[in-house]
Amino acid sequence: MEMLKKIEVNYVPGTITFPSAGALKAYVAEVLKKTEGLVATDESIKATKTSRTEVNKLQKAIADVRKQYKKEWDRPFVEFESALKALEGDCKAASTELKATIDSFENQQKEERRKDVQELIEEMAPNYHINSEDIEILDKWLLKSTSKKAVLEGVAESMKTMQRLNAEKAQVEKLCLKHGLPAERYIDLLQRGMTYIEVEQVIEGDLRKQEEVADLFKQRKAAEVAAQKVGMVDVGDGKLIDTETGELKHELQRVSLELQGTKEQIDDIARYIVKSGVKIVSSSERETVIE
Repeated sequence: MEMLKKIEVNYVPGTITFPSAGALKAYVAEVLKKTEGLVATDESIKATKTSRTEVNKLQKAIADVRKQYKKEWDRPFVEFESALKALEGDCKAASTELKATIDSFENQQKEERRKDVQELIEEMAPNYHINSEDIEILDKWLLKSTSKKAVLEGVAESMKTMQRLNAEKAQVEKLCLKHGLPAERYIDLLQRGMTYIEVEQVIEGDLRKQEEVADLFKQRKAAEVAAQKVGMVDVGDGKLIDTETGELKHELQRVSLELQGTKEQIDDIARYIVKSGVKIVSSSERETVIE
């Protein structure tokens, strides 16, 4: 069958004549004029209701005529529209089925391209000393229009970025270990796009804040000790007497140390501390390290 170039429709505009339009308009005006000025009172309520009933009947008669001819007027178009909509539905169903077929084929091709890109990543990853699982496959690498050269260059660029990021992660971890900071927060900043220099500045800022907090803590503790000593007399040799109670107090020093040595060295220090009478306020479990 030859291709249908044009959908032909024979359309002849319909005609409706309304010869009694003027007479109907005059009749409606006459009926409505009789209702002007009507009020509802004990004496007039019955007549007012009768007038309303007449107006409602007239309205219904006019509406019935309008609806009758509108239905007849619309009938040819409704039939015409129904026939066309049925054909439109047939075309739409066929188009949907064809789209599903096309999508299935294109998805299959896309997965084949994904497999090829994954194999390329796994082949190239050892050359950059990175894990292939760390490289995200970008959607643009899977486009049919993307050349193999563009995919290769894109993968190489991603691997260089990951290689740099891994090196910067190692630097951040080393810096955090040095200052006793958890590295996770700063590594996350790297992964979000910050440069190493920017992350290093964040670390330095956090360290300054820690120092400020530590200084404030020291000042507060010093003020507390000074307040305690106000009511005491220093009699020397670290001894203080409370002037109110006469109680003898001792001015002591407290320090926290993290020691590292052989088992024998740590044992010797522990025995010396016990022997010297120094009070151990708290201690941690021993941890073995290899250096």
